[in-house]
Amino acid sequence: MRQIYYTIQILLRGRGSNFIKLMSLTLGLLIGILLFSQIAYELSYENFYKDPENVALMRCRRVKDGIPDKDYDYSTFRPAAADLWEALPDLIESASLSVNFYQPDCYIDDKKLEDMQVMFADTLFFQTIGLEILRGDPHELATPLSVFLSQSKARELFGDEEPVGKTFSMNKMLDVTVRGIYQDVPGNTVYPHNTVISLPTLEEYFYGRGTWKSNDLYNVLFRLKGPESVEAMNNRIQKAVERYTETKEGTDVMEFSILPLPDIHLSSPDNVRRLVILGVLGFSIFFVSIMNYVLAAVASFSRRAKAVGVHKCCGADGTHVLGMFMWETGILVATSIIACLVLMYIFREGIEDMLHVRLAELFIWQNLWVPGLTVLLLFFVAGILPGRMFANIPVTQIFRRYTDSKRSWKRGLLFVQFIGVSFILGVLVTTIWQYHDLMTRSVGFRTERLAVGQLLTTESLSGQGVEDDIRRQPYVESVARNSNSLLSHYSTTGLTDIQGNFLCPLHFQNVAKDFPQTVGMRLVEGAWPEHVGEALIGRKVVETMKWGDALGQRLPVNAQWVGLDSQPTVVGIVEDVRNMGFFMEQTCTAFILSDKRNNSYNVRLKEPVDENLARLNEFIKEAYPKAALEFITYTDIQRENYSNVYRFRNTVWITSLCIFFIVLMGLVGYVNDETQRRSKEIAIRKVNGAEAPSILNLLAMDILKVAIGAVILGTGFAWYVSGVWLEQFADSTLPSPVWFILLALGVLVLIVLLVILKAWRIANENPVQSIKSE
Repeated sequence: MRQIYYTIQILLRGRGSNFIKLMSLTLGLLIGILLFSQIAYELSYENFYKDPENVALMRCRRVKDGIPDKDYDYSTFRPAAADLWEALPDLIESASLSVNFYQPDCYIDDKKLEDMQVMFADTLFFQTIGLEILRGDPHELATPLSVFLSQSKARELFGDEEPVGKTFSMNKMLDVTVRGIYQDVPGNTVYPHNTVISLPTLEEYFYGRGTWKSNDLYNVLFRLKGPESVEAMNNRIQKAVERYTETKEGTDVMEFSILPLPDIHLSSPDNVRRLVILGVLGFSIFFVSIMNYVLAAVASFSRRAKAVGVHKCCGADGTHVLGMFMWETGILVATSIIACLVLMYIFREGIEDMLHVRLAELFIWQNLWVPGLTVLLLFFVAGILPGRMFANIPVTQIFRRYTDSKRSWKRGLLFVQFIGVSFILGVLVTTIWQYHDLMTRSVGFRTERLAVGQLLTTESLSGQGVEDDIRRQPYVESVARNSNSLLSHYSTTGLTDIQGNFLCPLHFQNVAKDFPQTVGMRLVEGAWPEHVGEALIGRKVVETMKWGDALGQRLPVNAQWVGLDSQPTVVGIVEDVRNMGFFMEQTCTAFILSDKRNNSYNVRLKEPVDENLARLNEFIKEAYPKAALEFITYTDIQRENYSNVYRFRNTVWITSLCIFFIVLMGLVGYVNDETQRRSKEIAIRKVNGAEAPSILNLLAMDILKVAIGAVILGTGFAWYVSGVWLEQFADSTLPSPVWFILLALGVLVLIVLLVILKAWRIANENPVQSIKSE
């Protein structure tokens, strides 16, 4: 108890330095816990299913000339579930089909429902994937227009009312009926859903029933009889598939395999890369926070040496002194934990948006070992390192001034902090530049003030009539129709060489006349299409097909798919449209003039865009109340497509801000300690003729000897990590090295300015004030 009493007295006497320690620990602990918990959360994907290691997903990839594609396609063919179950009954317990790429808009009484994560699935979906059904019979999913809701979604939509038997609308076209309730699915899954609609609904009303040769849009899930069945099935699946369909296309081969569901998330190099970088960021701020605490403790050696000597004269040994310092660290760590909880509560919404996960899911009991281990590590490292130093102070220090300044320790700790802040600021430069580049780089058409919406209705509306009604609005500049959003996955067919070997998919869609000019495509060669059946292609098609003269060539598109009598003819070449964004390589694209299936409306609005977008959506709601047509700007679509990059940028922003303040506080404490410890030396130099600038230069050079090497190392490491981060983006390059050099110089200038500001008073002080006690 006496140790606790002395500890409290010491903390009360050192309120200023303890506030710095508390701030450092709180910021480091908060960001460290959040980042480490996020990593643990993502490493536990799919672990909520029953025996998740027994659930596997079918996948395929193309092998061309013996070289397999880098990426797998996890959407395959409908018959695979039943046929492979029949072929491999000794390995497969059950098989299921699901589709989640199509996300319809859902309504109740004309009110659009938010956060509807839709999965279309068959009757064996819940059994195969391992989800508990709370109410209802899964065989209802054999009936079109049947739906199961998760427990929380049912409560959200219908409150305390009985949800079974309730209905809501899909796209204001089809009414679906709730037939059952199933357990909630947390966010750490590659296939999030809170609404499961019967698969026959999708097949009968939208996409038709797939075969081994068409509509490869199904996720085929297998529940195996044991984890060991994964390897056995991968050894036999290729031959099993070949019993039902041809896997060769010319010299190419479609290679099939399965992957356990828990392994899918980390099978993506981009996810692994991001988690590694998050780990580096978390370790950086956590380690810098601990080092700053140790630095503050070491800086107080000269002031606390006599007190330690007194304790030792009174019978305390090194263990007691260490224990007293551990109590001091424990109280500060406990206080910082409370501060972290308060900050998490206050900024809960911002934190959840940044991490894209609810805190309640992040800190479930299975993951609480992460914050617990983080706190313990912080406590022991921050307590034992300086505590051992204090415990080794000799008892004789009570009789004389303690002269051991621990300068090597302090400089080493500052060195580590300067590396940390330079590294994170370098990564911040890259993330800011990359997000700005993604949002401003050309996508092949003008996105400024351009909005898009798709018309879905059971009414027999004239597409041209709706277009004319929109065009007449005073806030509309122009309007044109096409098949679907330009920034999406189009209909596809295969491009082949002369020998019939597959080259790559061709993404194509129908467009109305004047559509390319309205959306701002850039014509490179040829002319705009004027007649039905004429087409525009991107540069990538010309390059892939190796056409010397592309104009007049026929596109290998099934004429019936686009409502034509013959294959479309190329009349013009345009700049490539990045329909799949910048995470993927440039696709081959084509735009075919047709008057069929043009249900998407592209509207260029006048300023102010946000206000006029709201007016346009309100007009559509009043003019066509039974139609599902809602407009969104292409800029917002881009923001949604790159939301992960935006959140990562914000994570780096917050981490950079916190580590900057931690290092700032550490540097201020170091300069204060050095000027106080060297005050008499500075006074004697001034008596001997030294001017204030030379004193400031002396202190600044002392810091620069530590800072220059640290900043170079930190910036160099940031350059390397930035290159790793940018590998996930196609056609992306690192910012110019000039930016990293300017960053390093900026950090050094900031350090020198801070030293000058903090040392200004002592450098200009009358030397008599410092040596009058001698």
